Amino acid sequence: MTHFFKSGILTLLLASAALAQQTAAPATAAEAGMDTSAIVKETQQIDQHSGKMGLFWWVPVEFWEQSAMKSGINAEEARQYFKPLRDYNMFLIGIGTLSLGTIDWRSDADVRKSIVLRDQAGNTYTPLETVSADAQSFNDILKPIFKNMLGQFGEGVRIIYFPIKDSTGKIFADPRRSSEFSLVVTGLIDSGNNVYTWRLPLSSMTPPRYCPVGKEKLDASWKYCPWHGNKLEDTAVAPAPVKPK
Repeated sequence: MTHFFKSGILTLLLASAALAQQTAAPATAAEAGMDTSAIVKETQQIDQHSGKMGLFWWVPVEFWEQSAMKSGINAEEARQYFKPLRDYNMFLIGIGTLSLGTIDWRSDADVRKSIVLRDQAGNTYTPLETVSADAQSFNDILKPIFKNMLGQFGEGVRIIYFPIKDSTGKIFADPRRSSEFSLVVTGLIDSGNNVYTWRLPLSSMTPPRYCPVGKEKLDASWKYCPWHGNKLEDTAVAPAPVKPK
């Protein structure tokens, strides 16, 4: 069930992005250089235990843009089309109770009142009740696609927006900058809090980092090599191997 859910959602998003701009000029190879599957792997979390399942997917706007470009869309037009989403942190969330061949999804109201987004400084944000008309249009397009492509599974996916900036006007969830944030879910999976954390930057969207000692390629969000303890280098080119003396 989990594998079906993940692959179905990914197919859905890629398809919807492709349909968004059918008449646009094709993207170049350089423009469509990110691995969208790798972005999904880093940004989607699925928790399944005690008869419950939760899908928690933070969807950065770059995922939509890259999906569109890989389907043949011009980079600038893709950026313009998805520009309204840059004003928000967009999540796809589905929480439900598993049974034989089906799942009893929690309502949109239940999910919204039970989640908060927490930034690295400890500030919390509740789901936004209203968004711009342009952002809302994505909801209006995606909801029927969820239902048509995934049936009962698609009906349980909630599109939820949070603020993207803190009280000082700073973006606190930039996929290319070092930080972290968490989604706190209360009482829907376990009786207490369940915390799902994203650590940035995303390796799928930033140059790789290498250990200065062993030259291993490591996650972009790591600051130190877990094997040697050395501070990592910011470089997109792998260091030359050290020749034995």
